[in-house]
Amino acid sequence: MKPIISESVYKKLSSLLQKIKTPEGKQLGMELSKAQIVSDSELKDNVVSLNSTVEYIQDTLNAPIRMKIVLPEEADLSKRKVSIFAPISIALIGFKEAYSFKWLMPTGARQLKIIRVTNE
Repeated sequence: MKPIISESVYKKLSSLLQKIKTPEGKQLGMELSKAQIVSDSELKDNVVSLNSTVEYIQDTLNAPIRMKIVLPEEADLSKRKVSIFAPISIALIGFKEAYSFKWLMPTGARQLKIIRVTNE
């Protein structure tokens, strides 16, 4: 499945990637290049996007994890706000509820399943 990204988020992240030249930025750029770009009104509420709150399960943990994907300047782990450049955010962006997939994280391959997505 290809990730699905709205036009406005695609433009915002593409602009940000022009300024950030890190391995994480490169990985996010690769994911964006594979994405299906849709109009903002076409993006379904159950698709992970920038500013989405996501609940997911990772195969190595016993409990679901809940976090919000935000721009780097808004990241605050104490409030469960994770930068879009974090490996887990890159893994989840563009995929929808109930989607299960394997992803290569810095700690090795992990099985992930998106349980719930809330978009504000």
